[in-house]
Amino acid sequence: MKRIKWIFILSFLVTGLQAQNSLPDYLVMAAEQNPGLKAKYNLYLAALENVNQQGALPDPTLSFGYFISPVETRVGPQRFKLSLSQMFPWKGTLKTREQASAAVAKVRYEEFQEAKNQLFLEVKTKWLALYELNEEIRINQANLEILKSYEPVTKTKYEANLVSLADLIRVQIKVEDAITQLKLLELKRIPLLSDFNTLLNRALDTAVNVNQELSTNGPELSLDTALSNQPGILAAKAGLEEADARIKLADLKRKPNLGFGLDYAFVSKRSDMNVSDNGKDILMPMVSLSLPIFRKKNASVKKEAELKKESLTAGLEMEENQVKNKWMKADYQIDKADTEIELYRVEIEKTNLLLRLLTTEYSNDNRNFEELLITQQRLLQLQLAQVRAEVNDQEARFQKEYLAGTLLNQN
Repeated sequence: MKRIKWIFILSFLVTGLQAQNSLPDYLVMAAEQNPGLKAKYNLYLAALENVNQQGALPDPTLSFGYFISPVETRVGPQRFKLSLSQMFPWKGTLKTREQASAAVAKVRYEEFQEAKNQLFLEVKTKWLALYELNEEIRINQANLEILKSYEPVTKTKYEANLVSLADLIRVQIKVEDAITQLKLLELKRIPLLSDFNTLLNRALDTAVNVNQELSTNGPELSLDTALSNQPGILAAKAGLEEADARIKLADLKRKPNLGFGLDYAFVSKRSDMNVSDNGKDILMPMVSLSLPIFRKKNASVKKEAELKKESLTAGLEMEENQVKNKWMKADYQIDKADTEIELYRVEIEKTNLLLRLLTTEYSNDNRNFEELLITQQRLLQLQLAQVRAEVNDQEARFQKEYLAGTLLNQN
């Protein structure tokens, strides 16, 4: 029994330590552990390796030939031949290939950055959902305690024939309803925890610390910043750089490749006569030139690159338009949420005042108990709506941080 007790205490302490992580800590965990992000990063590393390959010359060619029937020459029969050759692309081709490959690597890097940016936004959004649930449970728990405090008072008044049985039943119904709501909220925590921990690639039931205050303090962000730093836009621009390099490369494909080589032929000595240079081996330098005569094919390659550039240009414009649209929506959401928060603050103050008056009336002359319960429920709804507005405000601010790319700078 003692061993079980200590295991329970140890697991409680471990859970408590895990729950002390802050939101920035969770972002670091997600960046280090999320398998989808690792996949994007490895694609980027693979693209970097391809850059080194594109700047290298093609492999040289070595060939060997053996004369089954020796070819007779003046100085003797040829027995076998060795050939070594190396092709050289047209000047600027290798550099252009390297530039195109580097642009692809840049696209992959920005795609990785966008994936990380999106991951951070998802982590923050899921964390907010858990925060909102925690606040809902706290508010509902406080509401339940208040309703429970009404029940013994009402029961005493009923036993003294000061109020009707209906008042007692009403408060009991409200208490049961509040208990049920709390149970439902606790059940809601399970899928939310699962969603959050999946992003961090850890056990789905791991505790999450949401005991933090929401903060609207942050750097001043602008739409211009978003249009300059959003990874999706940067990836589209890098794609245009690649397209330009591909067009230039298509032009270079119309140029010939130049090859240099060396042939060595082994010659046996003649035995039937003695001639000068008898058995002397043959050494023959060679120059070769590719002939890009299929112009229709080369023109098609260039046209393909130009069409891809047009597509990428349209994609960049669409990406910029989407960022502008999302930015405007986030601005609206912040303004709306700020207005609602102020409205609920005033209404909650007035409802608390009304609640105190109704409680006093009920304590003194047993009047307006039904209105007291209605007002208590109204206060509950206002408090929940205020939390929802605060969460909406924070979500919109996280969205603007995502659009401006500032989430990437926080870790």
